[in-house]
Parts: sequence; C-alpha cells; structure tokens
Amino acid sequence: MQRILFGLFLLMQIATAHASWNVETKTDSMTDEIKKTAKIVNAEGHSLSVYRLPSGAVWANFSLSNQSLDQLSPQKPPAFRVDKNEPHDIADEKRLQEMGVGVQAFAWEPKWVNFLIWHGKESEGRSKTLDQLMQGKSVVFRYHLFTGGYKETTFSLDGAGPAIASALGISVEADKATAERADEFKRAYLAASKTCQKDMSTFRACFEKVNSCRKQSNNDLATFQQCMQ
Repeated sequence: MQRILFGLFLLMQIATAHASWNVETKTDSMTDEIKKTAKIVNAEGHSLSVYRLPSGAVWANFSLSNQSLDQLSPQKPPAFRVDKNEPHDIADEKRLQEMGVGVQAFAWEPKWVNFLIWHGKESEGRSKTLDQLMQGKSVVFRYHLFTGGYKETTFSLDGAGPAIASALGISVEADKATAERADEFKRAYLAASKTCQKDMSTFRACFEKVNSCRKQSNNDLATFQQCMQ
C-alpha cells in the first residue's frame, strides 16, 4: 500500500513539473547567439511557448504533441482565449502575412503554428495579448484539424508572467504611463488603418503611408496625426 501511495505521489510530482512554465536557454552553435524561450507542456503533451526573435519582435508557438496523430488545418488557424477575455483568432496574423505589406506575422506547419504577439518595443507599450498571457490564469486553444472538425486544449498561466519576463528581458509589470501613451497611439494607428480598408483600390498606398507616418513619428501621437494630414 505504501509503495502504491509513493508511486502515485511521484506521478503527481512529475505531472505538476511537466505542466509548469520554465525558461529554456539554447546557444546557436554557428553564431553563439543565446535564445531564451518561456515554455509550458500540458498534460496532453501539447506546448505553448513565447520567445523573442533577433529583430526584437516577440512570437508565440503552439505545438501539438508528437504523440498525437492530429495535424493542424492549413486554412483555419487556431484561436485562443485567456480567462474571460475576448477570444483572439490567429487568422488575423495569417491575413496580415498574406497582405504582402512586408509584415512577418504567421508561420504554419502541420504540427505547429507560430504567430506574432508583440512588436517587442517596450517604449511603445505592450500588446494586449502579451499582457493577458503574463497576467492571466489559463488559456484555452481551439485548433481546427486537417481532417475537419476541431479540438480544444488548455494551458495554465500560473507562473507565466515571471517566465515570459525572464525570456524576453522585461519586467513582469509594464510602466503604466508608457502603457497609456501606447494605447492612445495604438487607437489612432488602428483607426487610420481601418480607414484605408474603405477603398481597396488605394489600400496599399494608404497603408504604406500609415506605416511610414508611424515610423517617422516614433509613436508620438501628435507627430503621427500631423503626418497623416
């Protein structure tokens, strides 16, 4: 009886460790570049990770377990929801990638999907997705299957904040003043981008101007608004 209880205790410890956020550090053998990734593997063997690219942009990776025969649909990217927040459809990043405006935001393979979650510039504020992953309790992914239909899987976000902060080299809590300025600029940028969508015949030229003004303004709202006039 004692052996059985001890065995169950060990299994519980292994399962708990398996479902915890941790930071993986790898060194590129060709460039000596160090890459840190915050990662969790759930009880089903699926994984969720957050990492920074050399460009500074921050991406997430959702991967199906190698033990599963399932494959992701190439047409319908997964969607996810943190706690009771609004769901986020990764199809948005796929559409952005397919617009051909020079923005890398999405990559797909049958067993995994990579997607942009933050531009990576602290001075410009953090994305809503990043904040939710760092502050939430759990995130559920709904993924469409290559053969049709869909399944769902859940990841705990307990410990995600410190792990993601360590992997990205940022603080756990964002500066509130910076975040407020970034939100104001983001609303203005999104409004200008939506205006471009009203006339698809001029969309590319309009969108290029919006992005050009964004770069020139260095995310200063007054400068951006003046540039767009």
